[in-house]
Amino acid sequence: MYAVLIEVDVAGVDREGGLQVLRDHVVPGIQQLPGFQSGVWLTGNGDGRGLSLTVWDSEEHARAMAERFGGGGAPDMPATVARCEVREVAATA
Repeated sequence: MYAVLIEVDVAGVDREGGLQVLRDHVVPGIQQLPGFQSGVWLTGNGDGRGLSLTVWDSEEHARAMAERFGGGGAPDMPATVARCEVREVAATA
């Protein structure tokens, strides 16, 4: 298994509107991608940085996710990707 960690700058995003887009569009879209296993999305912290950690069945699927969502931001939201990493999963609980 492989994981994709994405850190997003959401400082300029309306909190409630951003959460609605995340829950109604982003998460359901990602769940439909090949190889998706699980995911966790965390709200922005004091610095306006949100995190997502998604788990994939293979490195190929994880890299496809990172290439699709890991660069830049959505044109309709002022959020931008600050960091995107693909890593092998060492253990889960």
